[in-house]
Amino acid sequence: MVLSLTCTISFSQKHTQTTATIQQQRNEIHLDQVPEVIAKALAEDFKGYSVGKIFTSSQGEKYIYIIQLAKDGKAIEINYTTEGKMIN
Repeated sequence: MVLSLTCTISFSQKHTQTTATIQQQRNEIHLDQVPEVIAKALAEDFKGYSVGKIFTSSQGEKYIYIIQLAKDGKAIEINYTTEGKMIN
């Protein structure tokens, strides 16, 4: 049980550090700065959602767009590549 707790704490600390690093690299942008391919994907994939904040971030050599959306009181955050592909 102690080993299990130690592993959980270790994972939690690593996850917190990774999340903090990604959040530090975020740059907020406006909707009109999103590439057209991503705007089209949003319109198709999330019809009826309202767009909140949009951020750009780089993860290694990948450049991503982080988009906050809301519908019916539920908020979600999605990521797109510069090519308009949704990623996790």
